Amino acid sequence: MHFRADAIFVRHTEDGQQQRIPAYFSTPVYDVDDTQNICLETVAADLSSQVEHWNARGSGFVLDRITKFIGVISQYRPLQGSSWLETPEWLAKKTAVINVKNTTDSMCFVWSVLSCIHPAFRHPYRVSNYTHHQNSLNLSGLTFPMPVQDIPKFEKQNPSISVNVLCKGDDGGFVPLYVSKERDRRHHVNLFLIEGADNSHHYVWIKNMSLLVYGRTKHVSQTYVCNSCLHPFCKKELLDNHIPNCECHPPQDVRYPNPKNPNECVAEFRNKAARFRLPFYLVCDFESFLSPVHNDDDVDVVKATNIIDEHRVCGFACHRVIEYPQYQTDPVVYSGPNVMNKFYEHVMNESKVISSILTNDQDMMPLTNGQQTYYNAATVCGEWGGKFTTTNRKVRHHDHVSGQYLSCMQQLQFYAKNAKP
Repeated sequence: MHFRADAIFVRHTEDGQQQRIPAYFSTPVYDVDDTQNICLETVAADLSSQVEHWNARGSGFVLDRITKFIGVISQYRPLQGSSWLETPEWLAKKTAVINVKNTTDSMCFVWSVLSCIHPAFRHPYRVSNYTHHQNSLNLSGLTFPMPVQDIPKFEKQNPSISVNVLCKGDDGGFVPLYVSKERDRRHHVNLFLIEGADNSHHYVWIKNMSLLVYGRTKHVSQTYVCNSCLHPFCKKELLDNHIPNCECHPPQDVRYPNPKNPNECVAEFRNKAARFRLPFYLVCDFESFLSPVHNDDDVDVVKATNIIDEHRVCGFACHRVIEYPQYQTDPVVYSGPNVMNKFYEHVMNESKVISSILTNDQDMMPLTNGQQTYYNAATVCGEWGGKFTTTNRKVRHHDHVSGQYLSCMQQLQFYAKNAKP
């Protein structure tokens, strides 16, 4: 459970004006159950501390009022291990994990960690290989099944061990659930959290990260995998150079483009229709004043926002952009009452003028000797790049406003272009 508070802060300027600004605060998430109730004093202390920190920036604003206070209750379903689950077939085929078969307890996390620190050469899936090493771990105060959020506590109690946890992503990749902040410890353990059909989970030890992510590169030998982004490197030196840069960012799931789909794996310009310049377009700019709104009841319930200021339009400028000198006009600037009505009237008038120009098609001017020579020698479309065929023959493309010849095009592409509004 957590709480959100929306507030308004105000300050008075030297000229006697009042400035208002919204601020938004949120408490940490509190665990509430049958044994632990919410402490309202703690909630108030957290919010007060955030307000004091906000004021400490020296802006001169002071709290005016609280406009909204919301308590959010969410059912807590922590990711944690459980009793034994069989390794999924797709994961078992990789031969990259050790799944200790703990059918009588919920300590899969412990057995997986021990299987890494004390690897068994025969029958590594048997719990009996690790029971005599259990006392080497400090498990005091920990609950089992082990939630992922409690792993930092385990690392603090066991200063020679660091743990990372992965799981399967929605698209078949891998997602880092937890990446340890501890570096250069004696033992580093990579775990994989398997999910069962009944929303149960089970930890297994990833004994070979290279096999787990095999196929992400063309390198067929052992790779060295980054624990944060799971990118494999062919040399350890490359991984060592990569880690300082990768640690600057949160853990992430790297998704590679599909090599069989050219639209994903090849970067090229495809919107060829955008290469044709617009003969006319309007560039508009509005000027407005920011005016305060004093209606405290004007709250958007869906967006959970409270409008405190609004823009009031006081003027506009509109410029017709065109490359034909005979149709160029000076920019229109207006400031006064009924701005939007004036703007609408101007735009509609421009639409009529431009439409009358475009409907008056000009015949194509005769080609020059150079243009005719280029046209006769062309074997591919000058705009789309496709080859001319008997069913998609070569045609002349010209500017319908000026009448100037532009290029040679494929007939079907020419018709498709001119059919667009």
